Amino acid sequence: MNPSVFCRYCGEHILATDSSCKYCRSEQHLPSVYGGVPKNNAQGIFAFIYCLFLGVFGVHRFVYGKRGSGALMLITLGGCGIWWLADLITILAGKFEDADGNILSPIF
Repeated sequence: MNPSVFCRYCGEHILATDSSCKYCRSEQHLPSVYGGVPKNNAQGIFAFIYCLFLGVFGVHRFVYGKRGSGALMLITLGGCGIWWLADLITILAGKFEDADGNILSPIF
């Protein structure tokens, strides 16, 4: 008997080993301990490149749907560089989230 979990997007009960929700059809990105297949995703690398070269203008935040904080970064030039550096480290650590709460793939 497989344990059930909640869908990350619609909240319905699904099997822990399902790779996508049968109700909303969204991918679950389950860790490999639950039978999910880890997949390589280039989003983390693109976020790092955006942040490294255009991060003081908040481009990486606009790209991943965080328009409000992106606008604040644009006005303050990345919080005088401090916010930009914090985001760069967050992306490198694999902890940066998009506007929907999905964590971008780690770079390493």
